[in-house]
Amino acid sequence: MTLSTKSNTQAGVWNLFNNFLHRLFEPLVSIALFFMMALTFFDVIGRYIFNSPIIGALELTEFSMAIVIFLGLVLLTSQEGHVTVDLIDNFVPDKIKPIQKIIINLINLAVLAVISWQLWIKAGDAAEYGDRTEYLFMPLSPLLIFMSIMTGIAGLILFFIMINSLKMEK
Repeated sequence: MTLSTKSNTQAGVWNLFNNFLHRLFEPLVSIALFFMMALTFFDVIGRYIFNSPIIGALELTEFSMAIVIFLGLVLLTSQEGHVTVDLIDNFVPDKIKPIQKIIINLINLAVLAVISWQLWIKAGDAAEYGDRTEYLFMPLSPLLIFMSIMTGIAGLILFFIMINSLKMEK
């Protein structure tokens, strides 16, 4: 297998994986957003027209928001869509830009790893202590585990993007 065929195959596998992620996560994000919108709408109607808000609406909104944010983190990372600031890019020589990109990706990867790790620890503590929400008594540990896993997946995706960019530069 030649070098160009190997990189084309890797790009094809990455595209398949990326498409799979988007087909799986985009509908889930859409459902969670729609749920938050509908819940807020009916909560406001209940609160101001019938003087009877939906009990636990805030907790449900918080859970939905976590789902949207952490699924969105995976989708955003897979598209390399994070916000970047290019204040010093004009001053960095072209030869150093690949090194700059590697350093930035390594810092981002470290941050994602620490966040995932800390969320995992927090999930264990929440499970051990039986932490639940105030009104609906929903356990917090499954949501924290979900958040930790999604952050870890985003970190893995960033790692593979970094490896692929290194291979493409050679």
